[in-house]
Amino acid sequence: MRFIALIIAVPIALAAVLFAISNRGLVTLSLWPLPFTLEVPVYLATLVALVIGFLAGGVVAWNAQRRYRRRARRSSDRVSYLECELKETQARAAAAEKRLAEMNRPLSGTAGLPAVTGSGAALPATTVH
Repeated sequence: MRFIALIIAVPIALAAVLFAISNRGLVTLSLWPLPFTLEVPVYLATLVALVIGFLAGGVVAWNAQRRYRRRARRSSDRVSYLECELKETQARAAAAEKRLAEMNRPLSGTAGLPAVTGSGAALPATTVH
């Protein structure tokens, strides 16, 4: 990317230098209602006008993209919010799974008793006198 910028910038800079060398004559600049005048070289007046036009175009383009930057910023905020909510939901799910695993864990002291079947309990019959 830097190489491409260099390929573009060097010829433009070279053209600006050649233009400045070729056009060193003076020109008088004035703004009609004001009594001020300014004598500057032609190249300076031209290059300043080009820079001002470039900056004005940049401001217009930047302003035109405002809607898309706002949409991207809102989408980014929404993604951040949803990621945070997802982490919280995953944490709650992990805690719920842990509680469920603790509830289903066999209690100590019931290891010697026979397991309960679907038809009824297989506990030994005891008689009380």
